[in-house]
Formats: sequence, structure tokens, C-alpha cells
Amino acid sequence: MFDGPVERFRFYLLTLTAPSFGRVHRVPKGETPVGVCGCGTRHALEDADLRGVPLDSSTYDYAGLVAWNRDSGVLWDRTRRRLRDRWDSVEFFVVREWQDRGALHLHAIVRISRQEAPTPLALGDAARTATAFSKVDGALVSWGEQGDCQSFRADGEGAKTIWYLSKALNYVMKDVARESVGRRSDAWRHIAHLSAAARAMRCSAECDPEMCQSRTHERYGARGHVVSASRRTKTRTGWSFTGLTRRVQRQLRTEWAQSRAEPSSPAPEAQTAALAARVSESRRIDVARAAVLP
Repeated sequence: MFDGPVERFRFYLLTLTAPSFGRVHRVPKGETPVGVCGCGTRHALEDADLRGVPLDSSTYDYAGLVAWNRDSGVLWDRTRRRLRDRWDSVEFFVVREWQDRGALHLHAIVRISRQEAPTPLALGDAARTATAFSKVDGALVSWGEQGDCQSFRADGEGAKTIWYLSKALNYVMKDVARESVGRRSDAWRHIAHLSAAARAMRCSAECDPEMCQSRTHERYGARGHVVSASRRTKTRTGWSFTGLTRRVQRQLRTEWAQSRAEPSSPAPEAQTAALAARVSESRRIDVARAAVLP
């Protein structure tokens, strides 16, 4: 399941999150109940569209959130360098995932030689306390408090290993698009606020937001690759975790696109339903933008 021998290494699942930019609704994700939300309501699963939506959008730091997304790559690069300064054999397989509030967070499967392998607590603390400075405005960038680091074996605990691998691959395959039908107006306003903040944000030191065509403004400030892995260099062997590299990803995307180059035409009823859904979504976006933008 792993690319290369595993008996000489120790493996960790590291999770790093964004800091808080304001209070949001607390909505359960499963059967485990949560406490009373800051809005005074004990939310149920039926309120899932409120998950991650700010309690007060007028005080929520949207500009800070999209700027953090923009600078998260610099922060991870500094974190990676810090870990390698402490443990020379460290290699990574990294997946960046969207949180419901619109902030990125990072999952990394970390491989370190058993000869220098730290405890999960030491590795997690070293990663979470790393900081960097934005290349755009010089602001200090740091991780949030809700990080986690767990160790696991890749050569003996079969069920546990499969669970970790499945979790990581699910992050890779997860569709970040949300179902639009039935969402509440405050959820749409949250999306519109994020879009407006990203549009007004400078994506580089030379950026003029009104003229810039960078897709960073369309992705809530996010840039870079969803998946990355340690690369082979003159001094490092690299590590690709089951062989999933950017070259393989590009090849798989090309094959997928070619397989769908000539899709069969949907039935008229399906075309009508799809068009109606797009019109409905467009109207919701227009209403949300009208409530947010001047």
C-alpha cells in the first residue's frame, strides 16, 4: 500500500488548521450531539447548511480568512523546513481540504526514520507552533490551536492502516462543491462575503485587485495544489505515498477528460431539470450578493 519499504520508518497523521476568524454556528456532523450554539439554539443535523456560517457576519474577519488561505502555502513551507531541521529523514504526503467556514486545513501523512522518530506530541507541537511572514503584506501567519498528530503502523495493524489510508484518499477525492438546493439566505450571504473579500484581496505584492485575473480571487484566496508529496532531489530520495505524484495526477485527469470527451446527451427532462437548478442557484447568488455588495 505504501511506496517503498515501511519497516524502517514510523508514520504519523498530522492535521493542521486555520486560526479562528470569529464565532460560527455549532452543528453536529454525526450522531454525537453538540452543546447549545452561540445563537442560543441546539442545532440538529437538519441545520447542516449553517455549519461554519458566522454568528455575526458584520464582525467576522473575512479579509483575514482569505488572506490566511492565500498565505497558507508559505506557512506550510516554513513548517516543512522546520520539521526537516529537527528530523532530517522526514518526508510528507499532503492534502489540503476545505473546512465548512471556507478556510483551508491540512492533512499530512508524515514518514520519519525509526532511528530519529519523535513522539506524536513532539512532532505535532513542532508543526503547530511554526510561523511565517506573508510575502504580500508581511503579516505574521500561524496555525490554529485545533491541530492533531497521531502515529500509526503501516506494516502490521492492517485494519488501522487501511482506515488511515482510506481517510487520506477520501480527502483527495472529496468534492468541495456543496449542494445548493435549500440553503438558507445567511449561508448564501456567507459565501458572498467570502467571494467579495477574496476579490478585494491582494494576491501578490504587485496585485491590483480590480484588474487582476488570478484564480486566487475566485478560490477564497487559495492557491497551489490540493495534493503534494516529497520530491526526489540530489540529496533526498523523496516519497510519493502509493506512487501518487503530480505527474500521475495529471495523467489520471487527462484520461478522465478523454473518457468524457463525447458524453451521451441527457434526456430532455434531465436537461430541463439541470437548467432549472442552475437558474435557481444563479438567483440565490444574485440575492446574496445584493445583500452584501454595495
